[in-house]
Order: sequence, then structure tokens, then C-alpha cells
Amino acid sequence: GSQIVSGSHDKSVRVWDVSTGKAGYVLLGHTSVVASVAWSPAGSQIVSGSDDKTLRLWDVKTGTAGPVLLGQLSAVSSVAWSPD
Repeated sequence: GSQIVSGSHDKSVRVWDVSTGKAGYVLLGHTSVVASVAWSPAGSQIVSGSDDKTLRLWDVKTGTAGPVLLGQLSAVSSVAWSPD
């Protein structure tokens, strides 16, 4: 792949360009540490999980926020997409 995604203690999700080593998008919205991130199987979205008890969806092409998934009772430590 040509991009890497990272989550951080600064509450951000960053999409990095492998060829330049620079951050393309900085995705903001979480109110606590981002503990886990994953690409969708199609590569068009990212999901992030945070200590703020939310999952957030992000559009990779535009760098915009999608739905916020609520309902976790404690910090989200891991996220994964189903392969279908």
C-alpha cells in the first residue's frame, strides 16, 4: 500500500504517505487517546477506536468524518473490519 494510518495519544488519526513520509490528512474528533485504527476491506474508509468510548468512521479520499458509533461502555482498545 501507499498509505499508513496511525492513532495517537494526541487524540488524532493521521494518514501518512509512504513515499514522502509526510502526513496527508490529520483526522480530528476523538476526545481521548486513539488506541486502534483499521482500513476498510475496500480501502475507502478508516475506523478508529478511542478511550473516549467511541468508534469513528473516516472517508479516506476526502479526509472527512463519517458516523460516530456509540454504545461502548469503556475505552475501545481494538477495531477490525469483517472481510465481507
